This record gives sequence, structure tokens and C-alpha cells, in this order.
Amino acid sequence: MLKVEHIYSGYGDLKIIKDVTFDVNNNESVLILGLNGAGKTTLLKSIAGFVKIFSGKILFDNKDITDLDAYRRAKSGITMIMEQAIFPDLTVKENMEIAYSKNTKSNFNKELEDVLKSFPELKAFLNIKAQALSGGQRKMLSMAMALLARPKLLILDEPSSGLSPLLVSRIVKYAGLLKEKGITMLIAEQNPSFIEIADRVIVLESGIIKLMGTTSEIANNNEVKKTFFQVA
Repeated sequence: MLKVEHIYSGYGDLKIIKDVTFDVNNNESVLILGLNGAGKTTLLKSIAGFVKIFSGKILFDNKDITDLDAYRRAKSGITMIMEQAIFPDLTVKENMEIAYSKNTKSNFNKELEDVLKSFPELKAFLNIKAQALSGGQRKMLSMAMALLARPKLLILDEPSSGLSPLLVSRIVKYAGLLKEKGITMLIAEQNPSFIEIADRVIVLESGIIKLMGTTSEIANNNEVKKTFFQVA
């Protein structure tokens, strides 16, 4: 579905991402694991069209999208959830209506009913403004919105950021629900908990891919254990 080929990208003249190559297959979840400053967000924004690509190529559904702007990439089926992924002045239901994909034979109310089966906690907040939600509830709403949007590729940028360990485990669970729904995902995180829902893992360091492999290969790597699991 997605092919990233030897891309260099960054800000101004500063190259953050250097010669990165990988792919994401249909219905697959790929985790980009890296510490702060590794270049994870820059890489995701490069794919979504928010950061300039100096060289290299990005293919999506076998089409070259390297020079497309973010809006056209979104229209092609790429959805990126960042820290401010919701509209705080709108109600929870209004946020979900905005996200709703009209490229479906179902109607919004039917789709909303189905989504609330996966995210039942949101039912009590439908008519509440999103700004009243806690950090964890906002993350939950953004994932419910992603499900309504029906993206071909969902990009999640550090969904655990700012959350307690208990809430992180719930966000991992919610991401797992999206995977069960058949949504292809590319997730950037420094929290190794997301390995459990990934099919493959890419370890990013200083804008360069340091390791790449299956979840078991990466989870059992001694250097990864020491860096992310604090195992000596």
C-alpha cells in the first residue's frame, strides 16, 4: 500500500530524515519505534505531506504522491492523527460527523452506532464539547473519528504522549480495535507497549533506520531491550 524509497526530508536546509526506505502492506500495522529526537514525527509528516521531501519517492496505492500536498494525500486515503486532532469548540458528536466518511452506503447514525460499540465510553459525552474531555478521552475520540473516516492508511503520531501507564494500555487496546477493523496503520511511538499490536517494527535513530524486523525479532533484540524496556 505504501512505499517509502530513499527519502531525505526536513525543515529549511536541515535534513532530519536520511535515506529512509520501508513499506507498509495492506491491513498491516507497522510501528516506528524511537526515542525523543529520533525523527519519528518528521518522518510521519513527510509521508502525510506536511514536511518537505528533498529527495526520494513515496508511492501510495502504486501512485507517486511525492509532490502532492497534504490535502490531496488525505483525499487519496491517508489520515494522520496528531496531538491536536479534534475540534475543541465542537461537541463530541459534531467532531464525529466531520470525520464521517460519506464514501459508504451506510448513514452517519448507523455508523455512529457501530463505532460506539467499540468506544462505548464516548456515548455519555456526545453532546459535550470536546474541550471538556480529559487527555485520554480526547485520544479515544480521535481514534473513533479515524474509524468513521475509514482511511486506507491511518498514521498515528505518539498516541501515548502525556498519558499515564493505565491510559496508555487503553490506547493500545483502542489501536488494536482499529486493527481488528482492518485499518492499515503506521504508528510512531517511544513506548514499546505498542509492539503487541504491530506486525513489523522499525527502529529509528537520528533520522536513520537502525533496525527493522518482525515484532518478535525486535522485541528480543538485546539493544532494543536495553533502550526501550530498560533491561540491562
